[in-house]
Amino acid sequence: MEQPTLSSDDYASIHEAGRALALRYGGIVTINAMLERWESVVEDIEDGFDAQYAFEYRHDLWCRDWLAEAWPILTAAVRSHRDGELRRLDARYLSATTHLEGVSADRAEPGGGRWWHWRRPRVVECVEGLELPSGW
Repeated sequence: MEQPTLSSDDYASIHEAGRALALRYGGIVTINAMLERWESVVEDIEDGFDAQYAFEYRHDLWCRDWLAEAWPILTAAVRSHRDGELRRLDARYLSATTHLEGVSADRAEPGGGRWWHWRRPRVVECVEGLELPSGW
């Protein structure tokens, strides 16, 4: 598949997203790095999530938060170029997770704001007696 040619405005939007979000996310990062990080998080969940890290789980979602905040800053061409990849990763995440107990399904589905925060891994490798976060 032929890669689309991105313009200087497209690349400028990528750099602008990195700069605009740098203070909130601990430095400048790129869309490539955040998509790779989101893929890594999804893979970890698909493989079976280790419950000893359950209380850090929400923190691991920061890369998806970054993508959500960066998306409106990016040009339509950049979004179009990367949208399929993000949608595939989100679909894998949806398959590997379920909504938290007590949270309505519509809040934990795409279109429900930061819907990924209202989900938990389906497969959790747990040691008996280990405390889990509320809703797990």
